[in-house]
Amino acid sequence: MLNQPSDETVIITAASQSFGNAILALIGSLNLNWPLHPRVIDYNLGLTPDVLQKLSESGIEVRKVPPFVPHWRKHFIWKLYCLHDIQAKNVIWMDAGLCILQPLDEIFTWLDKVGYFFLVNYELLDYEASEEACKACGVPVEFRFGKHTLPSGLMGFRKDEMIASILEEAFLIAHNEDAMKASQPTHRHDQAIISLLFYKYFGQPLFSDGLIYLGWEKPDSVPGQKVWVHRRLMRKEDTDHFIRFINEPGEPYLPKAKEVITVKEPLISRILSGPKKMLKSILIKLKLWQEPVKKKRFMMV
Repeated sequence: MLNQPSDETVIITAASQSFGNAILALIGSLNLNWPLHPRVIDYNLGLTPDVLQKLSESGIEVRKVPPFVPHWRKHFIWKLYCLHDIQAKNVIWMDAGLCILQPLDEIFTWLDKVGYFFLVNYELLDYEASEEACKACGVPVEFRFGKHTLPSGLMGFRKDEMIASILEEAFLIAHNEDAMKASQPTHRHDQAIISLLFYKYFGQPLFSDGLIYLGWEKPDSVPGQKVWVHRRLMRKEDTDHFIRFINEPGEPYLPKAKEVITVKEPLISRILSGPKKMLKSILIKLKLWQEPVKKKRFMMV
């Protein structure tokens, strides 16, 4: 282990077989670019023995997610199980497809002063939460309109009495598959539930910049970017470099994105697309909108 943090704050993540290298690269990026990070716990969704061996050698605790409901592998509900299961004062969730670029010590301030750490993904909740999700969260379907979605790829919680209660409620809702599954392609399962509940109990949750902490196009999408949602767009040489440092210190390292030919909207168009999404949501309800066939968003070169 690079450091000896207490159980007061932990980072938790989860990965299946297809994200084996990604989870190792995430840990390597933490070691290189946030060397004093809290200890990491990984929830196993089907990792291969070689990946599990590497995690063990690097001192990473691995916990298995049990089949707690028949649909436990669907709709990302295992994430709600992990947040329910972990016992720590402060919990930081990180998706396996993230790459840490700089220290994230400010999250501790958020958890201490606010109690949670959220971002925005520049999508509206009425576009990403289903009617069944609203009903399960005890809010009218109109409640979602005009609210920013709080993405679940990176988030933090101080599990005091109130927030622990909210996470418990989210876990119980996960048992209702109708509330979790998408009735439209844009619905976002677990993060819709978390967003609805935090709006319900906090009125207007505070959130930080989604491009600094969840930039998705490349690791230098904006000045001062701290996290890159690479998913599987990280170059092999960068993945291999991070994996080499899963159990030892090293110099800070910034990866590069694979070269792609993009055909999606410019970044500014996506950020300003809220009113369009609201109109589309209304037209869907009135059955006046027909979803067009989508073309590929990018292709590798």
